[in-house]
Amino acid sequence: MSGRRNIHRNGVVPEFNFAMVGALGAGKSALTVKYITRRFIMEYDPDLEGTYTKHEDWDGQDFVVHLMDTCDKEDSDPSRYLRWADAFIIVYSITNRQTFEMARQYMDSISIYLKGQGRECPVALVGNKIDLERYRQVNKSEGSSLATEYDCVFYETTAAEEYDFVERVFHRVIQETHHDKYGHILQPVYIADDRATMWGTSQHPQLQQHHPQLQQHHPQFTHLQHRRPKSPKGLSDRKDEKNQQKKSLNKFFKIFN
Repeated sequence: MSGRRNIHRNGVVPEFNFAMVGALGAGKSALTVKYITRRFIMEYDPDLEGTYTKHEDWDGQDFVVHLMDTCDKEDSDPSRYLRWADAFIIVYSITNRQTFEMARQYMDSISIYLKGQGRECPVALVGNKIDLERYRQVNKSEGSSLATEYDCVFYETTAAEEYDFVERVFHRVIQETHHDKYGHILQPVYIADDRATMWGTSQHPQLQQHHPQLQQHHPQFTHLQHRRPKSPKGLSDRKDEKNQQKKSLNKFFKIFN
């Protein structure tokens, strides 16, 4: 880290733990890989869970992001990331309503856990796959309303297109996590047209091992609300849904209800 400035006077480089959560097929792994490597691949092992590290340079200042790409199963214990995470990124696909309903369940369960622990931390709700607009099943207004209900930040984005807009999601959460942990918000690194500054990213050998077919893609957009992400606040008495994934998630989190 020679030649760089540490954020804190004591020389300690800040480290942040982010948990990516959501239903299978929502695109958690694609967003994780995009953020870590700037690249996009379409297929992943659905049973793969991993934690990856990225070293960031924020306008000449260093920090480290640890990103857990989670995979919940019926017998898995969500406390592995609930206790570990400094912030949560809850992902659904705009092309799959079931993943949106799962996102609601995650919002509710995380809210219950955090309240039980007396904690608050940043939470972002992310609608992924806006490059597939023609297959949209979840309106943007629905995502925005859910985020408003839980008082958290909301984005729509895609891992399949331009890196800037995926990075913007993570940078927003980094800013708020830094504020929660260290008492002040990092200054934005956006240029005049509100596009994120493009930085180099470190290569992660674990990603290369698991995803050797990384392919680089290009182009377009995101929608976002500039609201401060907080611990979600919502109703804990959601009605049981008929689909199997929601029943499974309720089973995962039953210890917190």
